[in-house]
Amino acid sequence: MPWWIYLIVGLILFFAVALRVGAYFILKKLYKPTKRDYDFILDYEIKEKGFQKRWLDIPFKAYRRESRYGYEVFGRYYECPTPSNKIMLSVHGHNSCSLSQMKYLEMFLELGYNVFMPDHKRSGFSGGDIITFGATEKYDIIDWIDVLQRDYPDKRFAIFGESMGAATSMMVTEMDKRIEYLIEYCGYADFEGLLSKYIKNATVRKFLEPTFNSVSRLVFKIDFNDFDAGKALSKIKKPTLIIHSKEDKTVAYYNSEKLRRYKPDAKVHIFEDTMHARSMVKYPEVFKKVVTDFVLDAEKQVGLE
Repeated sequence: MPWWIYLIVGLILFFAVALRVGAYFILKKLYKPTKRDYDFILDYEIKEKGFQKRWLDIPFKAYRRESRYGYEVFGRYYECPTPSNKIMLSVHGHNSCSLSQMKYLEMFLELGYNVFMPDHKRSGFSGGDIITFGATEKYDIIDWIDVLQRDYPDKRFAIFGESMGAATSMMVTEMDKRIEYLIEYCGYADFEGLLSKYIKNATVRKFLEPTFNSVSRLVFKIDFNDFDAGKALSKIKKPTLIIHSKEDKTVAYYNSEKLRRYKPDAKVHIFEDTMHARSMVKYPEVFKKVVTDFVLDAEKQVGLE
């Protein structure tokens, strides 16, 4: 056999191994980042996202239970000042915790909602050794709904999610018919959409996705199909609001375009110049109006007034 054939075969094997090694390190960074503790997140939210320390004085009921997967999970239940039969599930993003949802709390309380904010696995006060981008987190949320329905049997549920919380919320809404409507803010459509932060060319991302998924299944036991938020969204019949920003570099605006194709009848609001999960911080009145107008309309549609 000519020497150059050995060379070509060797180069192919080298690049195949190098690609899988690269995929492993990117996936490890996503699935097992250094966990941010409560104090780190609080300081970050104060400096970057306008967190007001007075919010810490708002009373809440702490929930703790064991997940179906064996780790402890934590959540905060805030009671509406006026009696209400509505609960808003407010779901945080990747490697954060329920503190990041505090900037939305007063908005939902003023809209007449009790608010429940869970800590995802490996986040905040919840246990777990790996973040799965909604693959298992969606079941934790559904189990939280069971717990809340047990404690508050007359309540009805809506869901709001930010970033990974938005993707998880889409999956929960598709799976659990108790969710009356969905607000997704800066969520990703699927793994290929997540990868857009690292690889800008869509053709290259689609070419590499099978390799990434094989490494994910082999090493981390996670299949990308288990957190395909776009596919879940395409099956949702409930009122839906999509919010994103064109300047989002963490979960690229490209994701919102994909999501709009999955659900053409969704309400959509696009901010022009805010970074990831910053629209409520930079344009609070606009953000509140967008959400409020949608909520009032959705409540009429589902009979939740």
